[in-house]
Amino acid sequence: MILYDESTLARIPWPETPEGRFARDYLGPLVRDGSTALVSDRTTYRIIGMDGLLIPVAINDAEHDNSPLFSTYARYVTAQLAMMDARKWGGASGFAIRRVLEGLGLALKAARIDRCVYVDHWLVLRNLNARLTADQVRRLTAFLAERFPGHAILFPSVNTATHSPLLNTLRQEGYGLVYAFHTRMLLPFKAEVSRQVRENHRRDARLLEAAGYQLLDGADVPGCAPRLLELYRALNEEKYSTNMRITQAFFESALRDRTMRFRVAVKDGRIDGFYAFTVNEDVVFSPWFGYEMSLPQEVGLYRGLVYQLMQEALEHGLTIELGAGADEFKSRRGDKPVPRYTAVHTGHLPAWRRAGWRLLQRFANEALLPSSRSYLRSIDGDGVVGFDGVPEVFTPPTGPSPREAADALRQELTALERALEDASTLEGEALVRALTPLSEKLHNWPQPTRRVMELRGRLEALEQRQRRKVSAKAPASAVSATEEAQRLLAGAARLGDTALVAHNLRDASSKHLKDVVECLKQHAGSAAVVLAATRGEKVVLVTAATQALLQRGVDAGQLMARVAPAVDGKGGGAPEVAWGGGSRPDGIDAALEAARRYLDERLGGKA
Repeated sequence: MILYDESTLARIPWPETPEGRFARDYLGPLVRDGSTALVSDRTTYRIIGMDGLLIPVAINDAEHDNSPLFSTYARYVTAQLAMMDARKWGGASGFAIRRVLEGLGLALKAARIDRCVYVDHWLVLRNLNARLTADQVRRLTAFLAERFPGHAILFPSVNTATHSPLLNTLRQEGYGLVYAFHTRMLLPFKAEVSRQVRENHRRDARLLEAAGYQLLDGADVPGCAPRLLELYRALNEEKYSTNMRITQAFFESALRDRTMRFRVAVKDGRIDGFYAFTVNEDVVFSPWFGYEMSLPQEVGLYRGLVYQLMQEALEHGLTIELGAGADEFKSRRGDKPVPRYTAVHTGHLPAWRRAGWRLLQRFANEALLPSSRSYLRSIDGDGVVGFDGVPEVFTPPTGPSPREAADALRQELTALERALEDASTLEGEALVRALTPLSEKLHNWPQPTRRVMELRGRLEALEQRQRRKVSAKAPASAVSATEEAQRLLAGAARLGDTALVAHNLRDASSKHLKDVVECLKQHAGSAAVVLAATRGEKVVLVTAATQALLQRGVDAGQLMARVAPAVDGKGGGAPEVAWGGGSRPDGIDAALEAARRYLDERLGGKA
């Protein structure tokens, strides 16, 4: 095991891989020039070579005025007091909490809480932790305890969604775990997407273009670093006094060496907003964000930039991590809170130093964690996962990890693509049977990306091919979707002031069903739609609800749940439109009747 410093930097065996070059370009200046060449926080960077791994470590002593990234005192005391000031939190409760925090701060300083070594700390980046084995953790801990006998050893702010196995290994090797607040993430596959989230995405998607902005690659905009720094400082350093300050040299090196990717919003030659991001462990993380604060909020620059960042991640099948802050806004875009923990080893320290860490652990895990849970439930509802206490065994609170979600998404899309290729060789009833489940999956996709839309296009081309062949055998007068929708609406049953369009459209294609539903959704009043079509012995179902009906608490998913069992089927989708299928065509009439009964129960109307 080797500890490299600025004098031995040239000897580091950086791997000749994209990851190795990234580490060299990103970490090299920190070791050579010191942290203050790039940021305001003071720390000493070194790199440990072990088993072919290169692990950055940051060494601190008593820098209590650092940002929360490099000061435990600042994270748990200074930042919390600043938050109380920003929110003007007064009264008896505010006074009591301030006294607690100030008392905690005195105890932490006395215990030299900031005399520590941060392991695998990548400055402003996240999710780059090495996947260490128990033996590697054991050897690394012993090495650091020998080299830095007066320093606590920390693995800071480890994400439970991406690195639960590492947390379990660290705990197994005697590390204590301290709650380190939360971040926010959105997985690319099988995440629940509500009607509100879909509507917010739809609105946000148009904002930049509507305001006349182009989104450009920052690498293609020479000399943009000073403007990006100006925007970043206005939002992050002037508004949030505890944030770490970034130098122009850091922006210039990130742009030059491509250690981060930049997207800039440009209008009339002027940059008014940007975000920077990295990709690791199938997670997109944005450490830097900025926009022109003087512009009217109605322009929606922040919302438009966040949408573009999220969409860029989803288009590549990646998880997006937006971090904490603006929780309500991010929750309305589908992000879920995820807890983080700092793992700390203090076994080599004297008892009075260990006592300080035990005090902090108790405060963080028994006071801050429940407080976070209450706060997040007020925003995200009772579905908040992972904040009920420090678990015995860590698992991703997101269900699958980001890597598992990305793999599952790739496998699902590959399987759908292969199924469409296989279907293209079929004819007649065999083709119809093959397309029915594909139609259900593709039309119910919660967050359609370009690849999903391409697969939908291939599906519709196959449906059109089949329809042309059927039409050639038995010519019939074509009816447009608009005409069909008007006819169905005119003959709709009435339940009070709600129209129920429930009809069997026989062999109508999925595209025709979709087009008819889109026309019916434009109905100004309260209306429910349940349409069926057959593909041989298969049934295709689509349900829809207008905005007026949604406001009364009835949505398409509820309708689908009631009607699909009648045809031995199932389905799902968004509150506005849901797709399903079944295997019993003779149950279609019963399905349509089930829709009528359900609406009658919910609305109390009469047909």
